[in-house]
Amino acid sequence: MNNESKHEKILYRVKGNQILFIIRNIWNTVWFAIGTILSIGLGTLMSGGIYGAIFNGGKMNLTAVNCGIILTVLIIIIRILYVLLLRKNQFYIVNARGVTSEGGVLTRFNQTLRLDEIQSVSYTQTLIQQILGCGNLVISSAATYRAGIVLRDIDQVKEIYHIINDSRYQKS
Repeated sequence: MNNESKHEKILYRVKGNQILFIIRNIWNTVWFAIGTILSIGLGTLMSGGIYGAIFNGGKMNLTAVNCGIILTVLIIIIRILYVLLLRKNQFYIVNARGVTSEGGVLTRFNQTLRLDEIQSVSYTQTLIQQILGCGNLVISSAATYRAGIVLRDIDQVKEIYHIINDSRYQKS
């Protein structure tokens, strides 16, 4: 990165809407927890019961059951920490050169579309997004190796949409 791009004026540096991010991730974490409990928890109970029936005179192996419970809780806590780190590390930048999406936890990514590569810009808003004043911004490119960027749950989506569109036409 050269000095010119480091000091370039950033028009927007945004994250997705926090309320929608929290609601979606609580929903996903609940279903993740249910799946984890069903797979690890019930598997551990079943194996503890079978082991107890065969080798322990018909008594359930409480060590295996406790291990399954601890493992289930640990996996759910790791999932919650991952979601928090994802929120902290992911953001979008709109500047005079283009649009950049950065983020990731275990795998980092940085995707940039220059203004001259942008073929079209559009936005969508679900009913909930309209109530919260945010939306999804879809930025398409004609390049075959990089189709575009979708900025999810962006606050002030209409304003950012107009800024990107106006910047595209000013460059031409």
